[in-house]
Amino acid sequence: MEKKKPTGITSGRLFCIFLLTLFTLFYTGFLTRELWFDEVLTLQFAYLPRAVDIYRSYTIPNNQIIHTICIHLLLNGGFAPEMLRIFPLLCAAVMIYLLWRNFAGETGEKPLMLTLGALILSPPFMLYGSAVRGYMLAALFCVCALCAARKFVFTGNKRFLAGWFIFSLLAVGVMPSALAGIAAAGLYVLPYCGKKFWKNRKTYYLAVMPFAAFAIFYLPVWHDLQNAFALKEGWHNGWYALLALFLAVLITLAVPLVCGIFFHRLKLRYWPRTLIWFLPLGGMFLPVSPFPRVWWVLFAFFALLSAGYLRKMPEKFFPVAAAAVLLWGSLVSLEFSRKLLSPAVSLAGQDDFYAPYFAISGFEPSDTAGFIRQNFPENQRVFASFEADPFALLYYMPLDMDVPPGRCRYLARGTVVVLNMAEDPADFEKRFNGRLTEVYCNGFHRVCVLQ
Repeated sequence: MEKKKPTGITSGRLFCIFLLTLFTLFYTGFLTRELWFDEVLTLQFAYLPRAVDIYRSYTIPNNQIIHTICIHLLLNGGFAPEMLRIFPLLCAAVMIYLLWRNFAGETGEKPLMLTLGALILSPPFMLYGSAVRGYMLAALFCVCALCAARKFVFTGNKRFLAGWFIFSLLAVGVMPSALAGIAAAGLYVLPYCGKKFWKNRKTYYLAVMPFAAFAIFYLPVWHDLQNAFALKEGWHNGWYALLALFLAVLITLAVPLVCGIFFHRLKLRYWPRTLIWFLPLGGMFLPVSPFPRVWWVLFAFFALLSAGYLRKMPEKFFPVAAAAVLLWGSLVSLEFSRKLLSPAVSLAGQDDFYAPYFAISGFEPSDTAGFIRQNFPENQRVFASFEADPFALLYYMPLDMDVPPGRCRYLARGTVVVLNMAEDPADFEKRFNGRLTEVYCNGFHRVCVLQ
């Protein structure tokens, strides 16, 4: 039986005010940052004439179909690209509200507020709550599927079973890897089906439908899906990818997990939920381990599990734990702290969670484009290397792109060459058989002229 809805200081209304306050304090800088590589690619797909064209254009995983269709509708509705960050932020707020509304009475109001507060204040949440990408939308659909499955198990109402199917379809329609989030939702509700859940027919209804949803959505574009997987995008060292995810989760939920070590009392009937922590191991069986960010759909479930570990924590410890969450979250959210943490979570490639290049203050492609427009003729040829994020620059000006890396083998003298600050100009001088004269640099770009 479900418990009463929370009331008093931890009521849903006051929690929403608390949530809005945190958004205002910590998210402004994330919302105003400039578009980066994947976001510009998203816009290119979203600007296709019809939504059905987006569905038929699954040429690369960057086209997160359902999310791209949502962006397509917003653009056609008059939203400017710079306004689109409101959409993932809204998805984030709705996801948090649904978790609170459905689980505060079950896990306890204060434990859930503690873990959701830790999640909200974390850099990964800020990053994907403000990215014009489908990760937060997929996480929202996974949480919606969880809520629908929970209601179905409690009531037996087939409308909630239909909801489980629809939200599973939408989640995998954003990205195929959202099946991990749907699996987490299924594992979380298994204890509701009883100690012998394998004898409950509802278990099998819930198990079959996500695979049916995946098949229905992707069979018409199955060849395109295979080609997208053949690109083998991801991290080539699976252990490093897992380590990056592990550290990100540990840093995000540090306070709740430490408290849970002392106050959690393991119950055998909840063992299926423990398997949620091990779902990312599935990436080890793929030819290339997925980018750590694809597991973002699991973070809400990790927070929910952490709240369950705090059910037995004495009331007197909650004020101290809440203060620790606020202090720790505020500390790690500072750009200085994120840059210090970034090397630990980016051992095999680009940081997906803390200080990726597009989330730091030096990333200003519009500034680079503005310098070139002001100091060179309108028809000036401009080349950008792959590491210089050519798609971000392309949003602000036309240029020749090095995509895939190494595509351009010849450039005329006088061409403006834009490199990443970490790249060695000597490598490009040898490649283009010329000399590069640097004329401008900022925190991310180095602008040179080929002599």
